Parts: sequence; structure tokens; C-alpha cells
Amino acid sequence: MANINWKEWYQKTKSFIRRTFKRYVIFLLHLTPHQNVAQTILTYMLLGFAILSLPFMTRGHVTLLDNLFTSAAAVSTAGLATVNFAESYTILGKIVILILIQIGGVGYMTFTSFLFLSLAKKHRLGKSQTEALTAEVKLPNTLKLSDFLWAALVFTLIAETIGAFFFFNYFRHHDFGIIQALWYSIFHSVSSFCTAGFSLWNDSLIGFADSKTMNTVVTCLSLAGAMGFIVAADIFNFIRRKTNEISFTTKTIVITTLVLVAFGTFTLFVTSPGLSLWEAFFQSVASITTTGFYSVDIGSLSSCSLLILILMMCIGGSPSGTAGGFKTTAFTSVLALIYNRLRMNPHVDFLGRRISMMRLYEATSSVLLYTVFLFISVFLLSWTEKLSFLDLVFESAAALSTSGLSTGITAQLTWMGKFIIIGTMLIGRIGVVTFGMALLAHDEDEEHDKNDKPMLPTDIAV
Repeated sequence: MANINWKEWYQKTKSFIRRTFKRYVIFLLHLTPHQNVAQTILTYMLLGFAILSLPFMTRGHVTLLDNLFTSAAAVSTAGLATVNFAESYTILGKIVILILIQIGGVGYMTFTSFLFLSLAKKHRLGKSQTEALTAEVKLPNTLKLSDFLWAALVFTLIAETIGAFFFFNYFRHHDFGIIQALWYSIFHSVSSFCTAGFSLWNDSLIGFADSKTMNTVVTCLSLAGAMGFIVAADIFNFIRRKTNEISFTTKTIVITTLVLVAFGTFTLFVTSPGLSLWEAFFQSVASITTTGFYSVDIGSLSSCSLLILILMMCIGGSPSGTAGGFKTTAFTSVLALIYNRLRMNPHVDFLGRRISMMRLYEATSSVLLYTVFLFISVFLLSWTEKLSFLDLVFESAAALSTSGLSTGITAQLTWMGKFIIIGTMLIGRIGVVTFGMALLAHDEDEEHDKNDKPMLPTDIAV
């Protein structure tokens, strides 16, 4: 057997990696910002899939499709699972999934931009990074992109640290060892803030349905993540006196979220007699924040309650937050449009402020596209699966909203059904409008948009 020239082999490998990286960079330069967002999430998902497919990442019978599904659910912060997550992955596998959840929750372009800023000598984003980040996050006119980026990362660190502290204190008082309590605290703090819904227990939080501490911490973290980094950056700038008032976007997000939580709590409590008021409140928060945790068996809820949860999941969280859905600001913009149209008003006003036509276009496009993709997902699942129609609608809504709540049919899906849900989760996390523009928009379209005159200005982000 001939001796291997390791030096020559190393040089060839190094040259191959350089050529591949160069071609990849050239490929990225030809992408539109929206295509850049889409390819970034696909890259993270495939990287996670490759790592999870290593033998020491799983235990028991976990197929490659299960690993792909889990990776997609983690990056999308959806929380759906085709296998028993708590028992099917080793500690290393769970750490990989936790990292994917964190990347997906903070934001693919936000995370990538942070890495670029940390490694770049000039400590500023290039044009392509700025455009891609702008395509992923929708900011009000009053908030700078740089302020948002740092506020998002600082807010994430603070919120998850505080959450982990309260979890750790709770677990230490309930017979958990220090290492185990620390691991469970970090995992569930990240999973809650990123609204991922992954849990280290087989039955999510059903075993803690009566624990006010667990439910309160999860609720606070979920709301903090779902209401978004815009709210955090806006309040941060207001405290530092960089702005004189809280923006219209923040006011809209907070008011709409509170109203929807109250609406969901009341309707769930009324339509499911077996639910306590606290359980109804928790599931209302879990659905509007698309967290995916549950303290009751979702499959046992009434059809009316499931419809309410579907509506809440589809609305979802707020722009530039960790939650999915077509967003609370789009919901309020469409409601304002309908209300003002019925009153024959020539303009669309909400809370004493006028909403520009451009924002209304974005809101209506988001809601309509969301409905289209939900219809397509339900149609395909109804074609391939022999399960209850309402369960399939609920599963599709949970996947598109990246909620992760399920009536328990995820593991029963065929291989085609699993691929449909994977695609639905990815579209939901990329964003229906961003995904549509990634398919249809071209460089010349982007240049045309830049040359257009701006419409009536407003500070609401959709």
C-alpha cells in the first residue's frame, strides 16, 4: 500500500475549500436580499441536519427524515416533533438543537450580522449584509438598524439569563441536582424566549400545570420574545433619552397583544369547561406568542377551542420578534382598513395616527399570502393523509405560524406529510412575503423599489 502524502493531501483540501468558499460568496452576491434570507435558513437547517445525523447524536430508531424534521423545527422555532424529543436525542444532540433554536429565535440575519460585526476589522456591516438584515426585520422609521441589532442581542442575553435564574431557583427547590437544574434552566429559558416549545419532558408542561412559578416565567419570557426586539430597542432608546416618546409601533404591539391574550383567555375558558382560568390564560399566551408549550392535552380541547387557537396562532407575535404568524401589526392594519372603509373614510387611521398606503399594502399582502400558503398546506395534507380534517388544519396552522402546538398527529404523518410540514415551517419562519419575494423578485425589481418615491410616512412596522 502506497504511503499517503499528507502534506499534498492537506494542500489539495485547503485549495478545494478556498475555491468552494469563493464560489459560494459569488453565489451570494447574485442573490436578492430576500433570497439571502431564505438561503441562510436553509443553510442552518441543512447544517443542523448533518450534525444531528451523526451516530452519537441520537439514541434508538431515529431516521434521517426525523433528523431533518427536527432540524427544521428547531431553526424555525416551531417545536413540532415526529419522535419523542426528550428520549430520542443524546445530550450532545439536544445541545445542537438548543443552538439551532437560539439562532432561529434571534434571527438568522441578525445572528449572522452579529458574527460579521464581531469578526470584521471595521466593525460595520457591508451593503449586502445591511440589505439582507433589512429584508428580515421590519423596523419603524424612528429606529436605526444598528440600534436594533445591538438592542436585540443585549435584550436576548438579559431576558434569557433572568429566565434561567428563576428556573434554576425553582428546580433547586424541587430535588434537581445543580448540573441538572442548570441544564434544564438554560434549555427552557432559551426555548421559552425563542418561542420554540421544545421541552426536556415528554408531556411539555402538563406536569407543571399547577405550578404558578413555571407558568409565570414561561409566560413572561414568551411575551418578551414575541412582542419583539422593536419594543426592546424602543424602550431602551427611550430610557437612554435618545427618543422623546415611545413609538407608535410599540404602542400598537403592546395594546394588540394584551387585547388578544384577554380575548383568547375568555373564549378558551368559556368553550372548554374543563379548563381552569389559569390554564386558559397560559394556552392563550402560548398560542398568540406561538410558543408551543402546553399545560393541557391539546387534542382533548373542544372544536371551538381549537378554532380559537388556530386564529391566535395565525395572528402570532409582532415584527422582528421570535414569534411567527402574520403579526399583530398586520392584523391591526387590516382591521383599521376595514373599519375606515365601512365608515367611508378617505384615509385609514388607527389610534389617532394615519397609516400609509405602503404599510397597508404590506399588511394586506401578508394576510392574503398567509391564507394562500395555509390553504396549500391543508390541501396537500388532506390529499396525502387519512386523518381528521380539523387536526390537519390545526397542524398546518401550527407549522406555518411556527407555533408547535399539536393535537398529537405529527408522528402519524406519512413521509410526504412530514415533508409538507417541513416546507410549511420553513416558509412560516422565513415569512410568507419574504418567501414570495425570494421566488419572484429580481435585482432590477429591488433597484426599481429604491427609485420609487416614498408613500405617506408613518412609524408603524408591519
